[in-house]
Amino acid sequence: MHRSILFLVIFLFTMSFISACGKSEGAHESYPYGHYEEDKMIGTVSEINKSESSVVVDISGWEKRDRKGPDMTEEGYSYSAMITDKTVIRHEEEKEASIDEIKTGQKVLVNPPRGNDFEGIADDIILLEMSHEEKFSRLLSHIDGFNIVVMYKDGTSLPTEMQETLYENVMNILEGTKYRASAAWGPYDENYIVDYKEELDIEQFPAMLVFDKKDLIFKAYSVDEFYEFFRNLGE
Repeated sequence: MHRSILFLVIFLFTMSFISACGKSEGAHESYPYGHYEEDKMIGTVSEINKSESSVVVDISGWEKRDRKGPDMTEEGYSYSAMITDKTVIRHEEEKEASIDEIKTGQKVLVNPPRGNDFEGIADDIILLEMSHEEKFSRLLSHIDGFNIVVMYKDGTSLPTEMQETLYENVMNILEGTKYRASAAWGPYDENYIVDYKEELDIEQFPAMLVFDKKDLIFKAYSVDEFYEFFRNLGE
């Protein structure tokens, strides 16, 4: 298992995670990322380098704003924003902030947008308000079904029964039912914009979590209890 990858999705029934998260409705249906504006480069912080005074921002959606669907390519785009003593860091409501307040997963607007004269120095980094869906996007189901998340402490080894066979067993249990599922594994990130341990009332790691499109619907610490949840669905 490659722990450098936060969440490895091993089974998907619909579009990729990135495409599903960025898809908009109505007028932008043909352009999944058409809601992004050219002069407003918005993305999410993926890395914070305090020693180098910079943040890396995932701007994949913004970069693909003019691309037409439904056959959207899956490559990602990152922007390294250098912070100088002239860079203004603030919250959306104008309150001043600092690099110490920026967390991974934070939605930000960076000025100026990347362009032909890009030098990588940020004039402004604005910390934007985030919805529940945005904060929990990496956990919520992006298919018409469940998303299974096995969350563990970084640097620890998962018990064999909580590795890939866990998903295989769930799929066997759900075979012949109307239910579908995807699965992901990832370490608990203490510096993420949401403290999942606190928000989800996780008592110990590793934890097995089941999400629908809106929220956490089940949590377990033993595989027997976990499997029982899915067996009860089919009854």
